[in-house]
Amino acid sequence: MAEHVLITGASAGIGAALAVEMAGRGFDVGLIARREELLREVAERVRARGQRAAFAAADVADQAALARAFASLEADLGPIEVAVANAGVAGSPDVQNLDLEAVRRLHEVNFLGAAAVAALALPGMLARRRGRLAVISSVAGYRGLPRSGAYCAAKAAASVFFESLRVDLRGSGVTCTVVEPGFVATAMTAERKGRLPFLMEADEAARRIARGVLAGRRRVVFPRRMALIMRVVRALPDWAYDRLVARRPDHK
Repeated sequence: MAEHVLITGASAGIGAALAVEMAGRGFDVGLIARREELLREVAERVRARGQRAAFAAADVADQAALARAFASLEADLGPIEVAVANAGVAGSPDVQNLDLEAVRRLHEVNFLGAAAVAALALPGMLARRRGRLAVISSVAGYRGLPRSGAYCAAKAAASVFFESLRVDLRGSGVTCTVVEPGFVATAMTAERKGRLPFLMEADEAARRIARGVLAGRRRVVFPRRMALIMRVVRALPDWAYDRLVARRPDHK
C-alpha cells in the first residue's frame, strides 16, 4: 500500500498541483479544503495517475472539523506519512480603517490553521518515529511589505513556528520543512494588480516543493532570484527599507 500524503488547501492552486505531483511520485493523497466540488475534481486527477484519493471538506480554522477530516482520511488511506499545511488566504486590511476581523481571519487560516495540521499529524508520526511535515509559507514573511501587514505577519509566524518545530523534532525521525515561495500563478495572485516578478507556474512550484519535502530539506525557497532579493531586503536597515518601499506605486 502506498504512503498517504495529506494536503490542506488542496482544491486549487499549489495544493491541487502538489496533489497531482505527489500522486505521480507514488503517493496516495488525502485532500482537505472548503470547496467539496473542487476537491472531487482534484481527486479524479490523482486517480488518473493510478493512486488512491480521498477528500474531506473542512475549514482549517475550524479545529473540530479539521480533526474529523483527518480521522476520515486516515480511515480511508491509512496513517499520514506526509502532512503539508498549505491552506492560505490573502488580504490587505486598509490601514485607514483597520478591520480586526480580517486580520484575525488571515491568522486563523495562514498560521493557526497550519499549526493545527501539525498538532493533528505529529502524534502518529512521533509514535511511528517517522514522517514528514511541511508548511507552505511565503517570502512575504521576510519583512512587513506595504499594504500586506496582516498577511506578512501570519506567514512570518508560520515560518518561525515550523522552524522551531524542526529544531524540537531532531532525533525523532520526523522532518519538518518550511517552504517559502515567491509569486506563483494561482487564483490568489490573479487578483493582484501590477507586475508580479519571477512569476512561477503552480506545476513547477509543486515539483520543487515535492523534491524538497521528500528530501527532508529544512527550507525550500524559490525562485532563486526572488529569494535573493528578499534576503537582501530583509538585511536592509529600517531607514533604507522605508525609503525603498515608499518609491513603489500603489497597485490597489
